Amino acid sequence: MVTKKLKLDPELVLKQTLIIMQPLILWLLRSGVRHPEFSVAIKQVFLEQASQELTRLGVKQTDSALSLLSGLHRKDVRALIPVLQELVNSGGDRPRELLGKPTLPSQIMTRWLASGWQDSLPLTGDARSFEKLVRQVSSDVHPRSVLNELERLGMVETDDQQVRLLRDAFVPDPTMVEAGNLLAGSTADHLSAGVHNLSDIDEHKFLEQSVFADGLSKESIVELKKLAKALWLQVMSSLIEAAVPLSDKDEPNGGDQRIRIGMFCYSESIHPKSSTLPTKKNNTTKPSSKRPLKSNLSNDTDNQLTNKKNNK
Repeated sequence: MVTKKLKLDPELVLKQTLIIMQPLILWLLRSGVRHPEFSVAIKQVFLEQASQELTRLGVKQTDSALSLLSGLHRKDVRALIPVLQELVNSGGDRPRELLGKPTLPSQIMTRWLASGWQDSLPLTGDARSFEKLVRQVSSDVHPRSVLNELERLGMVETDDQQVRLLRDAFVPDPTMVEAGNLLAGSTADHLSAGVHNLSDIDEHKFLEQSVFADGLSKESIVELKKLAKALWLQVMSSLIEAAVPLSDKDEPNGGDQRIRIGMFCYSESIHPKSSTLPTKKNNTTKPSSKRPLKSNLSNDTDNQLTNKKNNK
C-alpha cells in the first residue's frame, strides 16, 4: 500500500534545506572537505534515498525511474548501482542503524550519570562499586579493561582503589571518531522525525519540538543552560531506568526496534557578524533581484517565547 504524503513546495523546502545545511557545510569546511568532494559523494546519497523511496511506493526500480526521481544522469545511476549493491552485500555502513550508537564506555558513563550514585566509587564490591556498574551494562568485558579505556579517554581517574567520575569529560573530544558518529547519528534521527511529520499523512507523529527565546542577556543564557543541563539529567535518568528493563525483556524475544530521545541547547547573538564576500571590480553583471535567504525560519512546532517588544 502506498503511503500518502503531503504536497510540499519544492522551492520552499530547498530554501529550508539550505538553512539546515549551513552548519553541516561549516563542519565540512573545518574538516577540509570542499565542494568538489561533497558534490561527488552526495550523488550516492541521492541514489540510495531514491531507491528507498521507490521501494516504499512499490515502484519497480529501473535506471530510468531512479534517474527521474533523483535527478541524476542515467550514466551516474548505472555507475553507482554496483557501489551501493556492494555496500549492501558487504554489510557496510548503514548510518541510521550504526552511527551514533553509544560505545561501551559511553554506555557505562551514561548509566553512572543516571544512577544517582556518587561520583567516587570503590573499584570492587557487591554494593555500589565500579565493578557492579560495568556488570550492569555488560558481562562480556572485564571491568579492569573498561577502567583502562575510560582512563585513556580521560573520563575517570583512579586513586587508592577508588574510581572518580570526571563529569566534564563525558562530552566526547572533538578529535575522536565517536564524537562525529554521535553527531551524525543523532542529527539524522532528529531530521528523520521532522521529515516524517512533514511529509507523511500518518496518525503516528514523532515528538519533534523545541523552545525558543530571544532578547536575553548573557547572564540569562548561562542560567538557562544550567537549567537545561539539570533537566536533561533528570530526563536521562528516568529514560534509562525505564529502557534498561524493557531492553532486557525484549531483546531475547527478538526485539528489532530502536529509539533515540535527545535534547540540545544552542545560543548565539541575535545579530551575528555577517560574512564579508570579496567584491569584483568593473563588474557589469546586474545585481540579482532575488531577496537574500534569511536564516530565521523556524519549525511550526517550536514554542515561541518571543519578547513582547518584538511583537509591538
